[in-house]
Amino acid sequence: MTVYVPARNEAEIIEQSLESILAQRSARVVTNDDASTDQTPAILDRLARAHADLTVLRGSGPQPGECGKPAALREAVRKYPAETPWLAFVDADVVLEPGALRALVEAAETSNADLVSILPRLELSTLVEQLVMPSIGALVLARYPPRRVTDPNSKTAFANGQTILIRRGIYERVGGHDSVVGEVLEDVALAERVKWGGGRLGLFDGRALAHTRMYAGWRELREGWSKNLHLLLGRSVLGSIAVAVGSLVLGWSGVASLLLGPPGWIAYAVSLGVAGLVRLRIGSRPWMALLAPLGAILTAWVITESLLRHVRRGRVRWKGREYAGG
Repeated sequence: MTVYVPARNEAEIIEQSLESILAQRSARVVTNDDASTDQTPAILDRLARAHADLTVLRGSGPQPGECGKPAALREAVRKYPAETPWLAFVDADVVLEPGALRALVEAAETSNADLVSILPRLELSTLVEQLVMPSIGALVLARYPPRRVTDPNSKTAFANGQTILIRRGIYERVGGHDSVVGEVLEDVALAERVKWGGGRLGLFDGRALAHTRMYAGWRELREGWSKNLHLLLGRSVLGSIAVAVGSLVLGWSGVASLLLGPPGWIAYAVSLGVAGLVRLRIGSRPWMALLAPLGAILTAWVITESLLRHVRRGRVRWKGREYAGG
C-alpha cells in the first residue's frame, strides 16, 4: 500500500512514527513536510537517505480557505499518486505496532469496508491528560457510536484521521482530500462522502495496533480540542452547552450522592468502580475516577472554549495557523 504522512513541527515523534511505518515492509511512504519550523525537515532528510521506501515532499502550504492537514495530504497524493489498491493516512504522532497495516487490510476485507479507521491507545502523561482525555473520548463515541458508524443503513459517519485506510477506487470516486480541503474535520467529512456515496465504513479498537500522545499538557490540549470539539459534538450551540452542563452534572452527581446517606454511599462506590474499570480499559489510571469532579470542570471548560472560538471568533488556531471555523 501507499502511506501518506502529513508533518508539521513533529520533531519529537516523527522519527519513531516513520520508523514504525517503514517497518511494516509492504508500504511505500510519502511524507509532506508542511513548512515545519523545528527540526522536522532535518530529521526527514536523514530518514530519506536511510530508507529507499521513504519519499519526502516539501509542501507549499495551504491556500486561503484551506486547512493544513487535508491540503498537505492532497498535495502528497497529487505529486506521488498511489498505484496500490489501498491508501493509508497516518498522523505523524502515531506509532504503529508490527503488522498493524496488514491487520487493517484484513479487517477491511473481512468487514467488506471501503474505509476503516482505528482508535489507538492513548498515551496520557500528565494529570490533566488523565482527567480530560477519557471524558472527551467518551463524548465523541457517544456522538458516533461504532455500531451506527459501521451500519450501512445508518447515516452516522465517522473516521479517526490518526490512522485511515481507504480503497483507492473509492478515494478517487469521492474526490479525495480535494473534496475536504477546507474542512477542519477532514476525516469525518471524508467518511461522510464515502458512506453517503454508497461505501461502507469500519471503526475498530486499535489499542493493540497503534499508540499516540495526542496533546502534551493543558495548553496543547485546550488548543487542540478547541479547534474541533464543537464540530464533533454536532455544531449546535445549544447542543454544546447541554453537553458541557451534562458533563458537570455527571461529574459531581457522585459526590452529591454522598449526602443521601448509606444508599448514596453505595451508589457512589458502584459508580467509582465502573469509572475505574472504564479508565483501566482505555489505559488510564483507575484511581483517577476519584477526581471526576475536577475532570468534569476541565472538560466543560474545553467544550465552552471550543464553542466560543467557533461562534464568537469564527476562527480556530492550530500549530501557528488560523482557519475558518465550521
